[in-house]
Amino acid sequence: MGLALALAGVFGTVPVAAALPGRWWRGAALALVPAAVFVYLLTLLERARDGDPLAWSIEWVPALGISLAFRADGLALLFGLLIAGIGALVLVYAEAYMAGKAGAGRLEATLLAFMGAMLGVVFADDVVTLFVAWELTSITSFLLISFEQEKLKARKAAVQALLVTGAGGLALLAGLVMLGQAAGTYRISEMQPEAVAASSLATGAMVLVLLGAFTKSAQVPFHFWLPGAMAAPTPVSAYLHSATMVKAGVYLLARLNPVLGEVDGWRPAVTAAGAVTLAVGAFVALHEEDLKRILAYTTVGALGLLTMLIGLGTELALKAAMVFLLGHALYKGALFMAAGTIDHGTGTRMVGALGGLRRAMPWTFAASAAGVVGLAGFGPVLSFIGKEAALEAGLEEGGAAGIWAVAALVFSGALFTAAGVVVLRPFFGAERAPHAPHEGSAGLLAGPLVLGALSIGLALAPGAIEGRLIAPAAAAAAGEPVKVSLKLWHGFNTALGLSAVSVATGVGAGLAARRLTGPTAPLLGAPWFPSGPKVYDWLYYGMQRAARFHTVWMQRGYLRGYIGAVLLASVALVAAALVRWGGPLERKWTEPAFYEAVAAATVIAGATAAIVHMSRLAAVTALGAVGFGVAIVYALFGGPDLALTQIVMETLSVMLFVLVFYRLPKLVERGPLPRRLRDGAIALAVGVTMSVLVLASLGHREGEPISRYFGETSYVEAFGRNVVNVILVDFRALDTLGEIVVLGTAALGVYALLRVRRGQG
Repeated sequence: MGLALALAGVFGTVPVAAALPGRWWRGAALALVPAAVFVYLLTLLERARDGDPLAWSIEWVPALGISLAFRADGLALLFGLLIAGIGALVLVYAEAYMAGKAGAGRLEATLLAFMGAMLGVVFADDVVTLFVAWELTSITSFLLISFEQEKLKARKAAVQALLVTGAGGLALLAGLVMLGQAAGTYRISEMQPEAVAASSLATGAMVLVLLGAFTKSAQVPFHFWLPGAMAAPTPVSAYLHSATMVKAGVYLLARLNPVLGEVDGWRPAVTAAGAVTLAVGAFVALHEEDLKRILAYTTVGALGLLTMLIGLGTELALKAAMVFLLGHALYKGALFMAAGTIDHGTGTRMVGALGGLRRAMPWTFAASAAGVVGLAGFGPVLSFIGKEAALEAGLEEGGAAGIWAVAALVFSGALFTAAGVVVLRPFFGAERAPHAPHEGSAGLLAGPLVLGALSIGLALAPGAIEGRLIAPAAAAAAGEPVKVSLKLWHGFNTALGLSAVSVATGVGAGLAARRLTGPTAPLLGAPWFPSGPKVYDWLYYGMQRAARFHTVWMQRGYLRGYIGAVLLASVALVAAALVRWGGPLERKWTEPAFYEAVAAATVIAGATAAIVHMSRLAAVTALGAVGFGVAIVYALFGGPDLALTQIVMETLSVMLFVLVFYRLPKLVERGPLPRRLRDGAIALAVGVTMSVLVLASLGHREGEPISRYFGETSYVEAFGRNVVNVILVDFRALDTLGEIVVLGTAALGVYALLRVRRGQG
């Protein structure tokens, strides 16, 4: 219950944030809520370490085995602490960043809604619960990225992020449902890897889950939306792209690693995607000039590293992933906030336009320096421990996978260091900025300084987290207990040597970044180069052109064409299914009684008369005869209620047709022969197909007819003796309600049209 109350508390603060007046204390007051959640989650660490995680659930859709279920194991608590802890700092930062600007309350309210959605993702123990929270993160992130909706760039970036992650979400939904079917349960903690691996649905579920995770965590080729999302205000970037949204895909991979890890293709696919993303993110970061875009591409690379480590799947690799996950959230959050403070204090984030800021902004420089050391992963910072463990994991793995992993780590480590040098460049050299630089306020500095200090402090005292936080998280990702021993200094070894080489190379590359990127920069900007944004634009605008073509070709305002297209499509689909089925048709013909034959003949004669008559009124009368004939058939075969309903509706229909057709001009010709032949062929095809479908269904009954169930339970469960009425108002109550809504809506539409015609609207 505590988890549910924590989530309810975060969501309940959303309207409060929107309503609070714009005062300096608002951000700090709102931060008390995630801070309280952070403290509460700390109290759950002991239970997770002891293998007794807190769990809570309530039935949601019992018939489908779906529950609203939450579980706080080590992996969920690691992510939850990051979400709540960094979220509290971001709220304080956002209040200072938005000082004097409109919409601060709206931004903070949306941040809280996003925070609640992310907490729902990481604590969900039911795949449907997880998916609902997952989609809520996509919606709230769209609102955050498009916060400055007056800017075209922000709107386009928000739509891009929503489309990419939304498409991945659709794939994820199908994958999670297939996974639940393969496992025999939708409860993640109850899924057995042996049952999943043995299922024929396993491969399809794996591919779809990977699509959902890769799009969310910006893996190549879906990485391009993340740098585009830098159009959002800096508090949004600092939160979404360091500790929360982009880590959701990594969380999903770690969460399902014990379940899907035995499925063929999981490990090579995850490892390869991570390695490529790591290299691409680090390479492109060096070509950027905007501080936030540099950090965005290094985030892409870091997400690739985490993905690669989960793909390797060894005990050491998963331990490294959990340590680096925490270290990255700390240093990247500090760097994003520092970049925002630089922008706030100078009016720009462009590296080339800045210099000498360390004298005017010493505290920002200190936070940035701590963050850059974390980015390089070399020194007394937590990411150094994670990076060393990652190199050791690659060396331990051996083989092609290990070699490629180590190569990607060394290459990206050098480029990350180079990017860090570029990030620090604004603090050195001659002082220059668009206007006189000034240090940030306490609200702007608190977040980056606290995160930078934590990054260093936890590295100096790793014992504080190794047993209570890292070990349970790694164990949850591995599906078995994991021993964790963290040390800042392991002595001189191969991993340290490789790390030193990459950092030294990176420092040199950073100092000569412009000369090094000169030959490759034109390639990335070439019109023919298939970059992610260009492929997205081609697909996006191609879909719009296809939609316009479809609208012009299909939506011609011609009712006869619409009906014909729908009927032909229905006939084709049903006929294809019948041919593929190839089963026998029911041929148990019975001798009809005389009065039954008369009723059938009346229907046939009425239908024929409606076709051949030139008078509209005569055709309407003939259609009425068809309807009344059908009512007689209902009555003869035991459906008096249906007969009465048919008579009432047929009477109303005939009256309505007469009133309308009476005002239409007289028919003078039937239309060209080809059109009549075409319409006749469509009508004949529909009739034959429906007749065959009825005969096929009569001859292929696998279960008891549902009519027997209705007859046996109508009085017992619904307390009604009239079976037809009980079906309509009880068994199919929602269907009946829908029909009533449709009729009511149509009536309102007719009433509105009549008012317009009378000049009253």
